[in-house]
Amino acid sequence: MDKNLMHNNKNNKIRESSVFYTINTILLVIISAVCFLPFMNVLSVALSTAGFQINFKPEGFTLYNFQYVFQDVGFWRAMGVSFLVVVCGTALSVIVMFAAAYALSKKDFPCRKGLMVFFIIVMIFSGGMVPNFLVVKTLGLTQTPWALILPSVVQVYNLILIKSYLEGLPGELEESASIDGANNLQIMFKVLLPMSMPCVASVSLFTAVTLWNNYTSALLYLGTEEKWYPLSLYILNYINTQPDILSGTMDVIQQDNIEAAMIVVSIIPILLVYPLVLKYFTKGVTVGAVKG
Repeated sequence: MDKNLMHNNKNNKIRESSVFYTINTILLVIISAVCFLPFMNVLSVALSTAGFQINFKPEGFTLYNFQYVFQDVGFWRAMGVSFLVVVCGTALSVIVMFAAAYALSKKDFPCRKGLMVFFIIVMIFSGGMVPNFLVVKTLGLTQTPWALILPSVVQVYNLILIKSYLEGLPGELEESASIDGANNLQIMFKVLLPMSMPCVASVSLFTAVTLWNNYTSALLYLGTEEKWYPLSLYILNYINTQPDILSGTMDVIQQDNIEAAMIVVSIIPILLVYPLVLKYFTKGVTVGAVKG
Protein backbone atom coordinates (compact mmCIF):
# COMPACT_ATOMS: atom_id res chain seq x y z
CA MET A 1 0.00 0.00 0.00
CA ASP A 2 2.73 2.45 1.02
CA LYS A 3 4.84 1.44 -1.96
CA ASN A 4 1.95 2.05 -4.35
CA LEU A 5 1.31 5.45 -2.76
CA MET A 6 4.98 6.42 -3.04
CA HIS A 7 5.03 5.25 -6.65
CA ASN A 8 1.93 7.28 -7.48
CA ASN A 9 3.40 10.38 -5.79
CA LYS A 10 6.60 9.95 -7.75
CA ASN A 11 4.67 9.65 -11.04
CA ASN A 12 2.63 12.73 -10.16
CA LYS A 13 5.78 14.73 -9.48
CA ILE A 14 7.29 13.59 -12.77
CA ARG A 15 4.14 14.63 -14.66
CA GLU A 16 4.02 17.99 -12.88
CA SER A 17 7.70 18.55 -13.63
CA SER A 18 7.17 17.66 -17.31
CA VAL A 19 4.23 20.04 -17.60
CA PHE A 20 6.22 22.80 -15.88
CA TYR A 21 9.22 22.43 -18.20
CA THR A 22 6.98 22.18 -21.27
CA ILE A 23 5.19 25.43 -20.38
CA ASN A 24 8.53 27.10 -19.61
CA THR A 25 9.96 26.00 -22.95
CA ILE A 26 6.94 27.30 -24.86
CA LEU A 27 7.10 30.65 -23.04
CA LEU A 28 10.84 30.97 -23.69
CA VAL A 29 10.33 30.25 -27.40
CA ILE A 30 7.57 32.90 -27.60
CA ILE A 31 9.66 35.49 -25.72
CA SER A 32 12.71 34.74 -27.90
CA ALA A 33 10.62 35.11 -31.05
CA VAL A 34 9.14 38.41 -29.86
CA CYS A 35 12.66 39.75 -29.19
CA PHE A 36 14.49 38.23 -32.16
CA LEU A 37 12.07 38.43 -35.10
CA PRO A 38 11.68 42.25 -35.12
CA PHE A 39 15.46 42.62 -35.25
CA MET A 40 15.68 40.13 -38.12
CA ASN A 41 12.98 42.06 -39.97
CA VAL A 42 14.85 45.35 -39.51
CA LEU A 43 18.08 43.70 -40.69
CA SER A 44 16.27 42.35 -43.75
CA VAL A 45 14.91 45.82 -44.58
CA ALA A 46 18.39 47.29 -44.12
CA LEU A 47 19.77 44.86 -46.71
CA SER A 48 17.05 45.42 -49.30
CA THR A 49 15.86 48.11 -51.74
CA ALA A 50 12.11 47.48 -51.51
CA GLY A 51 11.24 49.77 -48.59
CA PHE A 52 9.69 48.59 -45.34
CA GLN A 53 7.84 45.28 -45.34
CA ILE A 54 7.37 42.34 -43.02
CA ASN A 55 9.87 39.99 -44.58
CA PHE A 56 12.86 38.08 -43.24
CA LYS A 57 14.53 37.72 -46.64
CA PRO A 58 15.93 40.89 -48.25
CA GLU A 59 14.31 41.87 -51.55
CA GLY A 60 16.84 43.36 -53.93
CA PHE A 61 19.85 42.61 -51.74
CA THR A 62 22.24 45.56 -51.36
CA LEU A 63 24.84 46.97 -48.99
CA TYR A 64 24.33 50.50 -50.27
CA ASN A 65 22.12 51.42 -47.31
CA PHE A 66 25.01 50.75 -44.91
CA GLN A 67 27.41 52.58 -47.22
CA TYR A 68 25.11 55.59 -47.07
CA VAL A 69 25.07 55.44 -43.25
CA PHE A 70 28.86 55.06 -43.01
CA GLN A 71 29.29 58.21 -45.12
CA ASP A 72 26.84 60.24 -43.02
CA VAL A 73 28.98 62.60 -40.92
CA GLY A 74 26.01 63.63 -38.76
CA PHE A 75 25.30 60.02 -37.84
CA TRP A 76 28.83 59.47 -36.52
CA ARG A 77 28.82 62.78 -34.66
CA ALA A 78 25.62 61.65 -32.94
CA MET A 79 27.26 58.29 -32.22
CA GLY A 80 30.11 60.12 -30.49
CA VAL A 81 27.66 62.17 -28.41
CA SER A 82 25.87 58.99 -27.37
CA PHE A 83 29.18 57.40 -26.30
CA LEU A 84 30.03 60.51 -24.29
CA VAL A 85 26.65 60.54 -22.54
CA VAL A 86 26.65 56.80 -21.86
CA VAL A 87 30.22 56.60 -20.52
CA CYS A 88 30.04 59.73 -18.35
CA GLY A 89 26.45 59.16 -17.23
CA THR A 90 26.97 55.51 -16.33
CA ALA A 91 30.27 56.14 -14.51
CA LEU A 92 28.89 59.06 -12.48
CA SER A 93 25.67 57.25 -11.66
CA VAL A 94 27.38 54.05 -10.51
CA ILE A 95 29.94 55.92 -8.38
CA VAL A 96 27.35 58.15 -6.71
CA MET A 97 24.83 55.34 -6.17
CA PHE A 98 27.50 52.97 -4.85
CA ALA A 99 28.73 55.57 -2.37
CA ALA A 100 25.16 56.32 -1.24
CA ALA A 101 24.32 52.62 -0.97
CA TYR A 102 27.46 51.99 1.09
CA ALA A 103 26.50 54.73 3.54
CA LEU A 104 22.89 53.51 3.81
CA SER A 105 24.00 49.90 4.27
CA LYS A 106 25.83 50.80 7.50
CA LYS A 107 23.55 50.20 10.47
CA ASP A 108 25.02 53.10 12.43
CA PHE A 109 24.34 55.64 9.65
CA PRO A 110 21.99 58.37 10.99
CA CYS A 111 18.39 58.36 9.69
CA ARG A 112 19.12 55.53 7.21
CA LYS A 113 15.55 54.19 7.33
CA GLY A 114 14.03 57.64 6.97
CA LEU A 115 16.28 58.41 4.01
CA MET A 116 15.36 55.16 2.28
CA VAL A 117 11.65 55.94 2.71
CA PHE A 118 12.32 59.42 1.27
CA PHE A 119 14.18 58.01 -1.73
CA ILE A 120 11.43 55.48 -2.46
CA ILE A 121 8.75 58.20 -2.26
CA VAL A 122 10.80 60.36 -4.63
CA MET A 123 11.18 57.41 -7.02
CA ILE A 124 7.42 56.74 -7.07
CA PHE A 125 6.20 60.34 -7.00
CA SER A 126 8.97 62.11 -8.88
CA GLY A 127 6.68 64.47 -10.78
CA GLY A 128 7.98 63.36 -14.17
CA MET A 129 10.46 65.30 -16.28
CA VAL A 130 9.16 68.80 -15.50
CA PRO A 131 11.07 69.21 -12.18
CA ASN A 132 14.25 67.93 -13.83
CA PHE A 133 13.81 70.34 -16.72
CA LEU A 134 13.35 73.29 -14.36
CA VAL A 135 16.53 72.37 -12.46
CA VAL A 136 18.53 71.89 -15.67
CA LYS A 137 17.23 75.17 -17.07
CA THR A 138 18.01 77.05 -13.84
CA LEU A 139 21.58 75.70 -13.92
CA GLY A 140 21.94 76.87 -17.53
CA LEU A 141 22.70 73.39 -18.82
CA THR A 142 20.07 73.16 -21.56
CA GLN A 143 21.44 72.54 -25.06
CA THR A 144 24.55 70.88 -23.57
CA PRO A 145 25.39 67.18 -23.06
CA TRP A 146 25.33 67.76 -19.30
CA ALA A 147 21.57 68.09 -19.60
CA LEU A 148 21.52 64.42 -20.60
CA ILE A 149 24.14 63.23 -18.09
CA LEU A 150 23.29 64.88 -14.75
CA PRO A 151 19.56 63.97 -14.53
CA SER A 152 20.51 60.31 -14.96
CA VAL A 153 22.99 60.25 -12.07
CA VAL A 154 20.45 59.55 -9.33
CA GLN A 155 18.79 56.17 -9.92
CA VAL A 156 16.92 55.11 -6.78
CA TYR A 157 16.21 51.61 -8.07
CA ASN A 158 19.93 51.04 -8.63
CA LEU A 159 20.60 52.43 -5.16
CA ILE A 160 18.25 49.83 -3.66
CA LEU A 161 19.87 47.00 -5.62
CA ILE A 162 23.41 47.94 -4.59
CA LYS A 163 22.39 48.51 -0.96
CA SER A 164 20.77 45.06 -0.80
CA TYR A 165 23.87 43.47 -2.30
CA LEU A 166 26.22 45.20 0.15
CA GLU A 167 24.10 44.18 3.11
CA GLY A 168 24.41 40.57 1.96
CA LEU A 169 28.22 40.61 2.01
CA PRO A 170 30.02 39.22 5.08
CA GLY A 171 30.58 41.94 7.67
CA GLU A 172 33.99 40.44 8.47
CA LEU A 173 35.38 41.87 5.22
CA GLU A 174 34.86 45.43 6.38
CA GLU A 175 36.02 44.66 9.91
CA SER A 176 39.27 43.07 8.70
CA ALA A 177 40.02 46.01 6.41
CA SER A 178 39.28 48.45 9.22
CA ILE A 179 41.66 46.61 11.56
CA ASP A 180 44.35 46.84 8.87
CA GLY A 181 43.97 50.62 8.93
CA ALA A 182 41.74 51.20 5.90
CA ASN A 183 39.38 54.17 6.02
CA ASN A 184 35.80 54.15 4.71
CA LEU A 185 36.82 55.35 1.25
CA GLN A 186 39.44 52.62 0.91
CA ILE A 187 37.03 49.98 2.22
CA MET A 188 34.38 51.08 -0.24
CA PHE A 189 36.53 51.11 -3.39
CA LYS A 190 39.28 48.56 -2.64
CA VAL A 191 37.30 45.93 -0.73
CA LEU A 192 33.57 46.18 -1.34
CA LEU A 193 33.56 47.38 -4.96
CA PRO A 194 35.52 44.38 -6.33
CA MET A 195 33.28 42.07 -4.31
CA SER A 196 30.20 43.76 -5.75
CA MET A 197 31.12 43.50 -9.43
CA PRO A 198 28.15 41.25 -10.34
CA CYS A 199 25.73 43.85 -9.01
CA VAL A 200 27.71 46.82 -10.34
CA ALA A 201 27.96 45.25 -13.82
CA SER A 202 24.20 44.65 -13.91
CA VAL A 203 23.41 48.19 -12.76
CA SER A 204 25.92 49.62 -15.24
CA LEU A 205 24.38 47.66 -18.11
CA PHE A 206 20.84 48.78 -17.22
CA THR A 207 21.97 52.41 -16.96
CA ALA A 208 24.01 52.33 -20.17
CA VAL A 209 21.20 50.79 -22.23
CA THR A 210 18.71 53.32 -20.84
CA LEU A 211 20.99 56.24 -21.70
CA TRP A 212 21.80 54.83 -25.13
CA ASN A 213 18.14 54.49 -26.09
CA ASN A 214 16.85 57.64 -24.40
CA TYR A 215 15.60 60.29 -26.80
CA THR A 216 12.87 61.98 -24.74
CA SER A 217 15.39 63.78 -22.51
CA ALA A 218 17.36 64.94 -25.55
CA LEU A 219 14.15 66.11 -27.19
CA LEU A 220 13.26 68.11 -24.07
CA TYR A 221 16.66 69.55 -23.14
CA LEU A 222 18.47 70.10 -26.43
CA GLY A 223 15.86 71.81 -28.57
CA THR A 224 17.38 72.72 -31.94
CA GLU A 225 21.01 72.25 -30.83
CA GLU A 226 21.62 69.44 -33.32
CA LYS A 227 25.37 69.19 -32.72
CA TRP A 228 24.61 67.60 -29.33
CA TYR A 229 21.91 65.24 -30.59
CA PRO A 230 22.54 61.68 -29.39
CA LEU A 231 22.07 58.83 -31.83
CA SER A 232 18.49 58.03 -30.81
CA LEU A 233 17.30 61.60 -31.39
CA TYR A 234 19.35 61.93 -34.58
CA ILE A 235 17.63 58.87 -36.07
CA LEU A 236 14.20 60.12 -34.96
CA ASN A 237 14.90 63.54 -36.45
CA TYR A 238 16.17 61.90 -39.64
CA ILE A 239 12.98 59.85 -39.95
CA ASN A 240 10.79 62.91 -39.50
CA THR A 241 12.65 65.28 -41.85
CA GLN A 242 13.92 63.24 -44.79
CA PRO A 243 11.88 62.52 -47.95
CA ASP A 244 10.50 59.05 -48.57
CA ILE A 245 12.88 58.43 -51.49
CA LEU A 246 16.52 59.53 -51.75
CA SER A 247 18.39 59.72 -55.03
CA GLY A 248 21.79 58.20 -54.41
CA THR A 249 24.81 58.13 -56.68
CA MET A 250 24.40 54.40 -57.19
CA ASP A 251 20.64 53.93 -57.16
CA VAL A 252 17.32 55.30 -56.04
CA ILE A 253 16.90 54.11 -52.47
CA GLN A 254 13.94 53.99 -50.13
CA GLN A 255 14.13 56.05 -46.97
CA ASP A 256 12.88 53.07 -44.93
CA ASN A 257 15.96 51.08 -45.90
CA ILE A 258 18.33 53.85 -44.77
CA GLU A 259 16.51 54.16 -41.45
CA ALA A 260 16.68 50.40 -40.90
CA ALA A 261 20.43 50.43 -41.60
CA MET A 262 20.86 53.23 -39.04
CA ILE A 263 18.96 51.22 -36.45
CA VAL A 264 21.07 48.11 -37.08
CA VAL A 265 24.34 50.06 -36.75
CA SER A 266 23.09 51.76 -33.57
CA ILE A 267 22.43 48.36 -31.97
CA ILE A 268 25.96 47.04 -32.60
CA PRO A 269 27.70 48.80 -29.62
CA ILE A 270 25.24 47.26 -27.15
CA LEU A 271 25.71 43.83 -28.74
CA LEU A 272 29.48 44.21 -28.37
CA VAL A 273 29.35 45.36 -24.74
CA TYR A 274 26.90 42.76 -23.46
CA PRO A 275 29.22 39.70 -23.79
CA LEU A 276 31.89 41.57 -21.80
CA VAL A 277 29.62 41.90 -18.75
CA LEU A 278 27.66 38.67 -19.26
CA LYS A 279 29.51 36.66 -16.60
CA TYR A 280 28.82 39.39 -14.04
CA PHE A 281 25.30 40.10 -15.29
CA THR A 282 24.06 36.52 -14.83
CA LYS A 283 25.14 36.71 -11.18
CA GLY A 284 23.93 40.25 -10.63
CA VAL A 285 20.36 39.68 -11.81
CA THR A 286 19.85 37.48 -8.74
CA VAL A 287 20.64 40.38 -6.42
CA GLY A 288 16.97 40.65 -5.50
CA ALA A 289 17.29 37.33 -3.69
CA VAL A 290 19.95 38.76 -1.36
CA LYS A 291 18.52 39.74 1.98
CA GLY A 292 17.97 43.46 2.39
